[in-house]
Amino acid sequence: MASASEWLLVWRRFRRDRIAVAALIVVCGILLACFVAEPLLELLLGHDGSQPISAAVDINLRPVGPFSFASYTSPDGASHRAFLLLGGDGPLGRDELLRLLSGGRVSLEIALVATSLALVLGIALGALAGYFGGFADAVVSRLTELLMSFPLLLLMIALGQTAAARFQSVTLRGLFPPGVLGIGLVIGIFCWFYPARLVRALVKALKEQEFVEAARMVGAPDLRIIRQHLAPHLAGPLIVWGTLVASGVIVLEASLSVLNFGVRLGTASWGNMLASNWGTLLVFNPGAAEAGVQYPKPPLLMLWPALALFLTVLAFALIGDGLRSALDPKERI
Repeated sequence: MASASEWLLVWRRFRRDRIAVAALIVVCGILLACFVAEPLLELLLGHDGSQPISAAVDINLRPVGPFSFASYTSPDGASHRAFLLLGGDGPLGRDELLRLLSGGRVSLEIALVATSLALVLGIALGALAGYFGGFADAVVSRLTELLMSFPLLLLMIALGQTAAARFQSVTLRGLFPPGVLGIGLVIGIFCWFYPARLVRALVKALKEQEFVEAARMVGAPDLRIIRQHLAPHLAGPLIVWGTLVASGVIVLEASLSVLNFGVRLGTASWGNMLASNWGTLLVFNPGAAEAGVQYPKPPLLMLWPALALFLTVLAFALIGDGLRSALDPKERI
């Protein structure tokens, strides 16, 4: 099992990579902004990202721009003055900043659920196939090849919607917004074969090592050998793969949402925000129809979620690359 000193060496190698450290800081900042700053901003500003603000749009339903103030009346009849740092989001005049942070939280929650499920299934099936071999290896390998032969996005569209709809109302007592858990579970079920192939190859190589043979000679059961002797050697590669799978899940969720197969429009996500403002970044003030009304959308409404998505995916990929180098024993401290 990896000792504390070995992980300290990994950290020393990792922090030498300034790009990876910068990416880690970016990810930590995004997590803090989406999970900590967003609810605090709602309390400070007195409204949330789903609340329409009629004064945040003009007579032509064009949303106000960044650094704007808008007055509105809350349901209890009190008058408020809202500060919209990134302006409004469209004809409803919702706070673009709060929707961006709320959408980021939803996208990251889906990535967490899907990546965790993919790793759990991948580790279990990969270890089973690699350690026991024979029939178990053949079944897992053929199933992996079968799933990898289909385009993942088309498979999600064809089969994922039915499964996701069944979990639409499951929120784990309000822990997740509606639909998040269903999309995360469906994506995780269809992504397990990537870590499974990695675990299978590593376990097949490790089970021939002398320490595994010694454990068998003293009568250690197979489950104990896998859990105590093989699993610690899988931690490093799986951490790297976890960052790559997470970035891929974020892109996949955004792709499904753009195609209207992801999180429902009532729940903000980066993919939904991209779908609602598709094309505004390339064409200045295009006409867009919503509820039968024509209104112009500013290009910035497309820029913010696209930039957040790009930075998050890039940061996860750079962290994975930095961890891969840090876990390489050939790297110098």
